Amino acid sequence: MMELRHLRYFLAVADSLSFTRAAATLHLTQPTLSQQIKQLEQGLGTVLFDRVGRSVRLTAGGTLFRQHAERALKEISSASAALGELEGLMHGTLTIGVFQSFNSSLLPPILASFSAAYPGIHVTVRQLPTGEMEERLVKGELDLGIAYVRAVAAKIATEELFDEAMTLVVGAQHPLAGLRAVTAKQLHDQPLVLLTSEFPSRTLLTQWFSEAGYEARIRMEIDSTDAILATVKCSALATIQTRRMASIMPDLRCIPLRPRLIRTAAILWRSEGYRSAAARVAAALIKQAYGRNTAVKAAAA
Repeated sequence: MMELRHLRYFLAVADSLSFTRAAATLHLTQPTLSQQIKQLEQGLGTVLFDRVGRSVRLTAGGTLFRQHAERALKEISSASAALGELEGLMHGTLTIGVFQSFNSSLLPPILASFSAAYPGIHVTVRQLPTGEMEERLVKGELDLGIAYVRAVAAKIATEELFDEAMTLVVGAQHPLAGLRAVTAKQLHDQPLVLLTSEFPSRTLLTQWFSEAGYEARIRMEIDSTDAILATVKCSALATIQTRRMASIMPDLRCIPLRPRLIRTAAILWRSEGYRSAAARVAAALIKQAYGRNTAVKAAAA
């Protein structure tokens, strides 16, 4: 009876055209390998190798069988991998790091779809600043991250998702609420409430002001976007945030920045790390919903 090992033994000899070298590769004695090949030939009813002295070459039957043997081993390998993937999606864990605005408005429908499809996977979502997210990815504490692209660490790989334009966000009665656009020159005296310095948007904003020759007038720093928007709504302070985030709170006005200030959201991976089946499926759902050329990009711009 032909067994899987016979295919492997046959291909080892076919690749090296030497029973001696093939036996060494397979960690078998040469007589044992020769016996196994003979069993295979008897089972098939044909001679696979032409043995002339110390030289070995494939017969016509051996050449034909080699094609089928290679295809069979590839199919078996694919089937084994598929079964492993299925097992990996039946139970296990998935830990995702996200930035605040994605967690509050874009991630929930992804989590709902994932949970419905893979109820055996325990999902943990950690809301983190980008720097800490990268550190945890490198340490293997996260399966994937979702953050705004910046000068990422060397061990981090990124897949860009969508662009978002930052806007000035003010209360309905704010003096700047009626403007159609606003520049750094118009804003440099405006007291702002912004996210704390570990958030990438602060770096982008600092660069935006600096390129225009100004500095932001930061009156207050809060590490919560929701709290910032609530503060803006009931005070004379302004903030700089995306239109999407500002829309979660009524009675706020968004004024485009000139020149535009764009930030790009991306999936973050540990570049050389193992990507579990659950992580790859989650990433595929995220890219399907929010990848390039999606409605999110169009709305955000």
